[in-house]
Amino acid sequence: MKLAPLAALAAVLVCAVSSQADVPRLSRAKVANAEKLISTQLASMYPDEPWFLLGPTRGVYLEGYGVVFTAEINLATGPTSTPFKMDISKEEIARHRDKKLTRLPGLRAMMLKIVGSTSAYLDTLPVTEQMVLGVTLLRYPYEDPKSAPSQIVMQVERGKLLDAQKRGASLDSVVKTVEY
Repeated sequence: MKLAPLAALAAVLVCAVSSQADVPRLSRAKVANAEKLISTQLASMYPDEPWFLLGPTRGVYLEGYGVVFTAEINLATGPTSTPFKMDISKEEIARHRDKKLTRLPGLRAMMLKIVGSTSAYLDTLPVTEQMVLGVTLLRYPYEDPKSAPSQIVMQVERGKLLDAQKRGASLDSVVKTVEY
């Protein structure tokens, strides 16, 4: 008879723990709001170019790993062939490449800023989990694939990022950046 209250208490604890485990630490609503914030920040880089951001940012939370955001941008609108102008000159291609290369440092800086600000916004993301921002760059068929990356990915453990921010250290010191 004395075991019945203990069994009931154990059952309540198991239910409480399992229901808490079913709730992700980072809600879909929080990820959706972060998606909008990231899209807004990327689009603000070149507000006069409506084709800069090629669709909304997408994010997914992976329990135990972290949060991953992806976006696709057109760093520089390039020349295209039309029925009235079939050929694209080498000079046009060179100007496009130069414009793209000139904008790359600004994109990298914006991405670093976004990773820093998003980490503060996602305050329920455990400090041991990762923050990842990947940006895919549109590439025209005539572009030399070796002239610029087609994707930039920044990754950092949230706790290391918060520590660097607290110390006033450069985020570059903790954010791993890989370009493909």
